[in-house]
Amino acid sequence: MIMFPKLPDQDDYLLDLQNNNYSMKTVYNYARDLCIFASFLSSHKVSFENLDKKTVTIYKGYLKNGDHLIDLNDFRENIAKNAGLLGKSVARLSKGSKTNEIYPSTGSIPVEEPQNSDLSGNYLDDVYKKVYGSLGLIQTRVQKPKSTNGLDARSINRMLSALRSYLKYRIDFELEVPIPPDAIKLIKTIKKKSQVAEFEELVKLIECPTEFEKDFKIGLRNRTMLEILFSTGMRISELIGLDLEQINSEGKLFILGKGKKQRFVYLTDRALGWLDKYLTVRLRYANASGNHGKELIDRETHMDKSVSQDLVQSSSNSLPEVQDASGGNKNIVLVENYRSSGFLSKFDSPALFIPFGGRRSGKRDARISTNYFQEKIADYRRRLGIQVPTSAHSLRHGFATYLAENGASPAAIQVLLGHESLNTTTRYVHASDKFAEEQHRKKHPLG
Repeated sequence: MIMFPKLPDQDDYLLDLQNNNYSMKTVYNYARDLCIFASFLSSHKVSFENLDKKTVTIYKGYLKNGDHLIDLNDFRENIAKNAGLLGKSVARLSKGSKTNEIYPSTGSIPVEEPQNSDLSGNYLDDVYKKVYGSLGLIQTRVQKPKSTNGLDARSINRMLSALRSYLKYRIDFELEVPIPPDAIKLIKTIKKKSQVAEFEELVKLIECPTEFEKDFKIGLRNRTMLEILFSTGMRISELIGLDLEQINSEGKLFILGKGKKQRFVYLTDRALGWLDKYLTVRLRYANASGNHGKELIDRETHMDKSVSQDLVQSSSNSLPEVQDASGGNKNIVLVENYRSSGFLSKFDSPALFIPFGGRRSGKRDARISTNYFQEKIADYRRRLGIQVPTSAHSLRHGFATYLAENGASPAAIQVLLGHESLNTTTRYVHASDKFAEEQHRKKHPLG
């Protein structure tokens, strides 16, 4: 049996997170971080009961130097020996894999799921399968990790925070703790200055997909996604998670954000127009009730079938003028009618943004992946020659920064971004030096 290191009462702690409505992703991250700490204790022959401040300091260096990779590699080799795969070409499992199979170059060999205590139901079963899958297998042994393989300060602090949370849980449930949570000090991090590209550069980034993408559908979809990001200040996860049933002709979206907090975000008339245009293509990929659903969509959109097909297959980068809100945005209204009639529930995927190609295209519940969209933004930025690092999150920063520069109140921006603390919002609002530069020029006594 493969033994996966765990801390005492770790399963109960993870179930407590679940019962307190933490997301699956958060529970998985905490499980992974605690298992790595348990591996550290095991490799250094330190029991949890004897944990002290010195051991925590050694753990920080262990992560910083990348020494944890050696222990994880030993764990992989033990798995390989157990499965009879040592010395064979083995493909690494992808991060977050939900399977407990290891895939060699020929065929697949199931491996008994690693465990060190009884798992409580399918929930923890899935959590540990994902943790196990994230470790994966590698083809060659790591002899000595380079310093560049070590974790950065923010990643180390994230893992220390998981340990502190676990210790607080033990205190709440009157379990013994070797050291108090506050004794685990986070390490100092470099306070990076937030940067936001100039407004004109962000506009070019938002508009470029319809110029750069050879496939009309992909260009239209990616342009719409960028328009919505900058219009609303959404997080990328919130954008990817949007469903067709959430959209409306008012441009007022009710979303579930980080920490399961609900809020409204708002589309500009420009973003609404691009969304309506994108729906011309999206509705062709409903596959609702087979061909009957397809014909129904064609009829209700009043589109000639040949014209519709040309629109979908066109590789032209030229687009008609975008409707403004007063133009009716007929496709958005159509989606509202589908929602009222229940027809939206018959769609293969509820997602607003779906893949049009690749292995995930056409699958039920298909949705654009976060990694794909981030990579696309990075590619657009390089092709445009934008020097300031720019990502989906940068558009969120830009949203707040340029609203503030146009006179929006920090309190309103806080609500729009979904921040609990105004201090968090202030970091976004001050991402640009333009206001400070103008004040310096105007107010300096020797200016």
